[in-house]
Amino acid sequence: MLEINKLSCKIGEDRILNSISFKVLPGEICTIIGGSGAGKTTILRILCGLEQRFTGDILVNGDRVRKGANYFGLVPQGCSLFSHFTAVDNVSYALRKVKKYPKARAHAIAAENLAKFGLLDKLTSYPSSLSGGQKQRVAIARTIVMEPKILLFDEPTSALDPEVTRDIIEAIKTLSATGIPILIVTHDLPMARRVATHVIYLDSGSIAEDSGAEEFFSNPRSERARRFLSENIQPC
Repeated sequence: MLEINKLSCKIGEDRILNSISFKVLPGEICTIIGGSGAGKTTILRILCGLEQRFTGDILVNGDRVRKGANYFGLVPQGCSLFSHFTAVDNVSYALRKVKKYPKARAHAIAAENLAKFGLLDKLTSYPSSLSGGQKQRVAIARTIVMEPKILLFDEPTSALDPEVTRDIIEAIKTLSATGIPILIVTHDLPMARRVATHVIYLDSGSIAEDSGAEEFFSNPRSERARRFLSENIQPC
């Protein structure tokens, strides 16, 4: 379980996050939505250790997050694969460099995880020969082989066509079935509606609404949330 308590962030004179608190339970898919500048990406940066200018507590399974500990696995926007590595090398790289696994063992684990996402025939393919959806699935496999406690996604369906988006949604649902808490930052509201079990709506660095996904998309409690949905959501 991920627990955020009174998380605030101020950069210069700009207050980015205003004492926000929320939980993501085991097996839950929580999407954080909101307009540009609402603070969504800052949350991911704090969780991944890329932003240190914050106050508040971050707990994973009841333990306070320690600097340098491998609690979070991030699937970044745009995948960020090594262009000169094959799919299996992209996935196995951290196993070899961080966990110091022998090449054969790292490759075997990487191949097993790529097979889970239908990429067994792409082990020796380079990113330039993969589709957008295939690259995204390689990026997911690369993240989960490190066995994070919490899985983070930054705009997982950005620039993907509807068919590929459907595949990524199914991959995320499969991962949630293992019990890992999943936190997704996205502007893709139709995707959020299809995949989320829990929605956090941020507005100007504060949580304007925190509710179940079905409730949020069918009957949001706040006027701000209703206005945001009416202005941004498209038919599924």
